[in-house]
Amino acid sequence: MRTSSLTRREKWIVALATVHLLFLLLGMLPVPWRDKIALSPAFNAYERLTRCHQEWNMFETIPNMNRLEARLVVQEEGRRAREEGVVLPGLRRFSQHDQVRLNNWMMSVIFNATRGVFREAYMHRAAEALLRSGRYTPRAKVTLEVIPAYTRSLVGVRSLKEIAVEKPSVLGPFELKALVSKNTPAPSNP
Repeated sequence: MRTSSLTRREKWIVALATVHLLFLLLGMLPVPWRDKIALSPAFNAYERLTRCHQEWNMFETIPNMNRLEARLVVQEEGRRAREEGVVLPGLRRFSQHDQVRLNNWMMSVIFNATRGVFREAYMHRAAEALLRSGRYTPRAKVTLEVIPAYTRSLVGVRSLKEIAVEKPSVLGPFELKALVSKNTPAPSNP
């Protein structure tokens, strides 16, 4: 009988690598399927322990988002509303084609009902940046507008002659001075 040439340490490494490979393979399954597997509680515990929750949306069959626009709209009394970019720092314009990281942030923070604390923190930082720009007074009101255009099904495209349908989402309006933390002094507007 042949004995194993692997040391005890190497056997542990192979066992851990096998468990992790199994985790990665299960992570590729759609969540409803994964939840029906008997190993689902162990999988969820391993996911929490390693902090490597996977969202495999690159395996979706069709893109569910045709386009995505986002902007901050600032309104001051007696003035026309102005559009600003949403990307911090610098209030740069959002483009879903520039960086995947920004698009993923928009999808996972703005559209996720459980991430309100992140939206609130973002709005505080955006208000601080708007006031620092010197273009707005603390009484100005800011609204975050996100306009996703969801891809229609093939049946919808054929019958309605539209590739996508817009479903705008609006957060606000909020007064800038209400959003800025009490520790940050608001700059005076020239």
